[in-house]
Amino acid sequence: MTASDPEIGEVASASGATRTVADCLIDYVRTLRVSTVFGVHGANIEHVFDAATRSVGVTPVVAKHEFAAGAMADGSARCSGGYGVVVTTSGGGAMNVVPALAEAYDSRVPILAIIGTPPTPLVGAGGFQDMCTPPDTIDLVAVMSGVVGACAVVSDPSRLDDALRRACAALADGYPAALLVPRDVQAAPAAVVLDGPVPVAADPALRDRVGGIAARLAAVVRDGQTVCVWAGEEASYLQIADEIDSIAASLGSPIVVSPGGRDAIVDPDRCAGVTGVMGHPSAHRALAEADLILAIGTRMSVTDRAGLDPVLASRSLIHLGRHRPRCPVVSANPSAEIIECVDLRETIGWLAKDLRGHTTPASIAVTIENLACPTPESPKGLPTRAVIETIGAALGSDSSVFADAGNTGAAAVHHLPFGGGRFVVALGMGGMGYAIAAGVGQAIASTHTRQPGRTVVIAGDGAFLMHGMEIHTAVEYDAPLTLVLLNNDAHGMCVTREQQFFPTTPSVNRFRHTDFGAGLAALFPGLDVRAPADIPSLAEACRELMAAPGPNCIVVDIDADEVPPFAPFLTRG
Repeated sequence: MTASDPEIGEVASASGATRTVADCLIDYVRTLRVSTVFGVHGANIEHVFDAATRSVGVTPVVAKHEFAAGAMADGSARCSGGYGVVVTTSGGGAMNVVPALAEAYDSRVPILAIIGTPPTPLVGAGGFQDMCTPPDTIDLVAVMSGVVGACAVVSDPSRLDDALRRACAALADGYPAALLVPRDVQAAPAAVVLDGPVPVAADPALRDRVGGIAARLAAVVRDGQTVCVWAGEEASYLQIADEIDSIAASLGSPIVVSPGGRDAIVDPDRCAGVTGVMGHPSAHRALAEADLILAIGTRMSVTDRAGLDPVLASRSLIHLGRHRPRCPVVSANPSAEIIECVDLRETIGWLAKDLRGHTTPASIAVTIENLACPTPESPKGLPTRAVIETIGAALGSDSSVFADAGNTGAAAVHHLPFGGGRFVVALGMGGMGYAIAAGVGQAIASTHTRQPGRTVVIAGDGAFLMHGMEIHTAVEYDAPLTLVLLNNDAHGMCVTREQQFFPTTPSVNRFRHTDFGAGLAALFPGLDVRAPADIPSLAEACRELMAAPGPNCIVVDIDADEVPPFAPFLTRG
């Protein structure tokens, strides 16, 4: 992007004023191809909001809480395969966005945080919300540096170029970045010409190496041995499910996925399920029975691989991804080949193309095996598995599904259908309420695309009590969102853990009944809220509301004593 860009010219002429640092920051947002900026307004960020409001093609969205604004940016980025932007003011606003940036860091989601700080004359002089003169104040740079790939202070307009270049490098590498910009600097004149992040060029030698990998995989299959493809969160983010399916088809291989890579499936008949603590025994068996494991974009965290270390320590394995696996047994396995790909999409495209020239063997038949979950003798509410399967049956092929971590996430990961649409569960920090905010962000952002689809959030009552008021944001922006609230009047995962590990201690995680349906209907006149009491009524509500415009909500009562499909709590069967 250059200063002669016609859209930028429109903004300058519309404002009738000298371009400022805030204008240049929003110009940079547009180079990221981001059309929706999320944040909470405040004195020390209002110039950036002003620039975003005046900009052509950028919509500023005001959330209820800065964590939620960061999660909105994160959720929209995961579904677009691009970048997200969050803007916050100083003080509590800056502190509130830290957990969202931590989630983005752990999950490698490139989010740009633009954080306003007090005017420079007040820095070090006892100014309100001064956060940049440690040890007299907290050290905001140190705080942010712990949760982003790059943090820069734009102390004057001349520092903007360098700050943006540092942010560019972090974003291009898949990390969030933070820019701290004093209020007076935001309003100062500036002129910056800078393109968005440019991924590091692929190693030319990698193309030949991929050809060798294709030949090796083909030879394994020709010798009558089997390959299992294991896809993860990077594959999901890059939306390379078609290429992965082509590779599996060429090899006659089953596909398994980590929880974060659950939507990297095209053909459900080729899928053996999800790996890890909330996964399927059939997925673990498919890996154990394979002679070679082809891992694509999975970092193999404990959540992804729990129970698989003996398999991963002993099998031949090829790992392709931007980031190395977080798995000591793989690093120590002499039969493991770890290939770092700066552009995994291109690498997998090469591999899929090379394998198409080989004879396709007969596909291996797979059947997904669910974990056997005991149910209460006298259950309250509806059975969670039936609820999730009913929701899944109503999902459209263009739906984006966000599931909160914990019991709700485990049930969604385990029981939703495979194939079609996007699926996001954030297990980096596992914070309650992420899915609600991230889903709202994606729903709003989707209205600025050519093919908006419906976003469905599946969350528990604990998540709602943390960040459920972001439904207000969905209502304000008329977002195509269906919030499915599973209410067990408890912190369900904590109840399960109490029962498992502290059976003689009274529970602190059960609450009096809350009528969320009546509360939401009273708070938001016009919001369609359903509270089905049986599965047929739930099916009808799902069919109607998921086909309706704008936001709506379904509240379903379930039982806190149901044991969720987490392998550590269950007998496999």
